[in-house]
Amino acid sequence: MISKSVLGTIIKDQLQEFEALKDTVPRTVFSKMITYQGASVVVIKGVRRCGKSTLLKQLITTRHSNDFWYFNFDDERLTGFTSEDFQSLIETMLELFGNKKYLCFDEIQNIKGWELFVNRMLRQGYKMFIIGSNAHLLSRELGTHLTGRHIDIELYPFSFAEYLKAHHIDIPTKGMYSTKEKALLSKHFKQYLVKGGMPEAVVFSNEAVLTQMVNDILQRDIVNRYNIRKPSELKTVLKFLIANTAYPITYRSIRNNFNIQSANTIQKYIEYAEETYLVFTVRRYEKKLKHFDKNPKKIYCVDNGIITKTSPAIHERHGALLENLVALHLRRMGKEFYYYRGRTDAECDFIIPHEKQVLQVCYQLRDDNRERELKGLSEALELLSAKQGFLLTLDQEDQNVRKNKKIIIQPVWQWLLENDA
Repeated sequence: MISKSVLGTIIKDQLQEFEALKDTVPRTVFSKMITYQGASVVVIKGVRRCGKSTLLKQLITTRHSNDFWYFNFDDERLTGFTSEDFQSLIETMLELFGNKKYLCFDEIQNIKGWELFVNRMLRQGYKMFIIGSNAHLLSRELGTHLTGRHIDIELYPFSFAEYLKAHHIDIPTKGMYSTKEKALLSKHFKQYLVKGGMPEAVVFSNEAVLTQMVNDILQRDIVNRYNIRKPSELKTVLKFLIANTAYPITYRSIRNNFNIQSANTIQKYIEYAEETYLVFTVRRYEKKLKHFDKNPKKIYCVDNGIITKTSPAIHERHGALLENLVALHLRRMGKEFYYYRGRTDAECDFIIPHEKQVLQVCYQLRDDNRERELKGLSEALELLSAKQGFLLTLDQEDQNVRKNKKIIIQPVWQWLLENDA
């Protein structure tokens, strides 16, 4: 049991830290959150240090100022905290601040039995905000115990629009860009392409946070939580995944590459990394469901800054960084998307079957790659019976008609800005 005096100190310290958070950049998702009505629990999920607590502060101070409790379970002083301590926590909160309507809990999934405590608080009439960086633990328990009473918000590092806001750059009207505006946006995009959008790295130029964040995910979110017996092996695999952003991978090929005994071990490592939002995989599109899991999956990372910090050689693979930004933005928008590879080995980077959208990414369209890029895009358009597709590049603009399909060649920065919602 943790004493109330210790809990009181932690509560006050954490509240001061929470109140000191800089309300720097309004997040795009905030406008959606502010309109939610009726849900008893709002869950904000995402990778460590992507701004979840700041987003919560923006929401709380806008709608529920001075009517909330805040507590962060990701604190080394809470070692030994168990479900039995929840009651002492609530009693201490009441003694310090009196009753409040909203409970804000950060990383509460670290405590076994947390979902039963949340249910009890709901029965007592409280509304709750929960922040977490483990998608699986939150989704599993919430799905079981809070069906229909919660909404999930996934937060990612800054989009390009948010990156511009952080640098106090005005965003022009969609589709209407002067020559001067194009040059300015292209300049900032090239920085965003390499540095990524992690808030602390962008706002405070603290790029060291990227390395520390990966180490924290490795040790605290995976090794400690899942009792990994070979942490060095796990680290090697994670670095390999990040270095191979935008490449297809198979469990067997990674196993053989690092002489790891079981492909099942590789699968577990990747699942753990996905649960922490560090990476995500994209499956190859197949019309028959039974074929989905038999093909290689493409791997992507949650932030380009993490990629360039972890794997400096990636600078030579500009196309992979560009493709990663598009994949990440599709995730940010909540799209269900796949990659395409045809029988003739023609490839297309992204297809969204339900919306009949097709996207191909090419860093620079040249005479020696034009036919290959257009062929993969055209095959994907035919597959989905789509009327037009996008070929996204670093800075080229054009239009093309191929087999009666309209192909819009557009800079990635423009596509990102015009699809930021």
